[in-house]
Amino acid sequence: NLDGAKNGLWFILDSGNYKDKALQQEWNELGADAFQFEIVEKLDDDVSDLRMRDVLAARKQEWVKKLAATAI
Repeated sequence: NLDGAKNGLWFILDSGNYKDKALQQEWNELGADAFQFEIVEKLDDDVSDLRMRDVLAARKQEWVKKLAATAI
C-alpha cells in the first residue's frame, strides 16, 4: 500500500517526530513540496507472497546503494 506508506511518513514528518533527525530538519526547512515519493521499480507478478518481504528488502538495499541514499 504505497499511498498508506507515503501518508504515514508525511504524517510523522509533519508532526516533527521522525527518527532521522537530518531528514526531519530538511523537512522542517524545505517543506513537503521539496520531497517526492515515487516508484523506482515494479516487481514481476510472479514473486510469491512468501518471498515478497525478502525480495523487497534486497531491492531496497540495491536502490539505497545505487542512489547513494540513506535508507528510511
